[in-house]
Amino acid sequence: MERGMVLVDKPAGMTSHDVVARLRRIYGQKRIGHAGTLDPDATGLLIVAIGNVTRLLEHFQGKTKKYSGDVVFGTETDSFDSTGAIVSRIEVSHVDTDKLEAALASMKGEVMQKPPIVSALKVNGKRLYKYHRDSQDVEITSRKVRIDSISYSISDEPNVIRIGVVCGPGTYIRSIAHDLGEALGIGAHLTNLRRLESGVFRVEEAWKLDEIGADTGIEPLAAFQEFTVVGVAEPIAARARSGARIVLEGEERNELILFDSTEGPFTGWQQLIGLFKRESAGLYRPGIVLPTIN
Repeated sequence: MERGMVLVDKPAGMTSHDVVARLRRIYGQKRIGHAGTLDPDATGLLIVAIGNVTRLLEHFQGKTKKYSGDVVFGTETDSFDSTGAIVSRIEVSHVDTDKLEAALASMKGEVMQKPPIVSALKVNGKRLYKYHRDSQDVEITSRKVRIDSISYSISDEPNVIRIGVVCGPGTYIRSIAHDLGEALGIGAHLTNLRRLESGVFRVEEAWKLDEIGADTGIEPLAAFQEFTVVGVAEPIAARARSGARIVLEGEERNELILFDSTEGPFTGWQQLIGLFKRESAGLYRPGIVLPTIN
């Protein structure tokens, strides 16, 4: 595949970069990227773009996401998950559900959250996990994140709950687990993190790595189902590809995906022009224009 998108159900034990490296070999294409990094032990939905379509990843990165994970109370780690060094340990015979529900309720909406030290977030140009690896102190500033909903279910283990989280981009589920442990005064960490949804895409639609071949991918219209997709023929298509503003009479959407309809309906990634944004009535400016691949 020269360009396009594929949904991957990332297995545990691989970094997101490992997945991309595998796909580069499968597709024979160097230009491959993903939207939204998953921790090595996490599983689930990874949106991958191939070729010039990688330019659109910044759009998919910012979508609402849904996760599930297990919060293990009584053991706090420095990474906020099961891979880190143990900071404290307390024997937990049961979880106080009244305190738990109060803590969960306080986390909904726009809240301030402190990212884990073992994360890829940059501070002063250096990723946090590198400060941790180098045993360097660094001040981590809490950031505003959005948590739309958070639910839980009790497991068979007295010190474990399963949480479901719908949240905005940049939210750390590991930090939610850590903060729950602090709120209940018994410490906690996260395990079995799984991304279930990102924007309009669901993990049920994704391929396992060993199922992916050179022609595996999403159909163009399925990839852009949340958009109005508009075809433009020459000479407007040429203007759009050059990054010029274009006039589309009768269109009132704030954002459009444009394709070159000179040869017919939208059936192939090679027709894709890019994302255009409404500037005024009928006038659209380029948001993301994809470079032409000959």
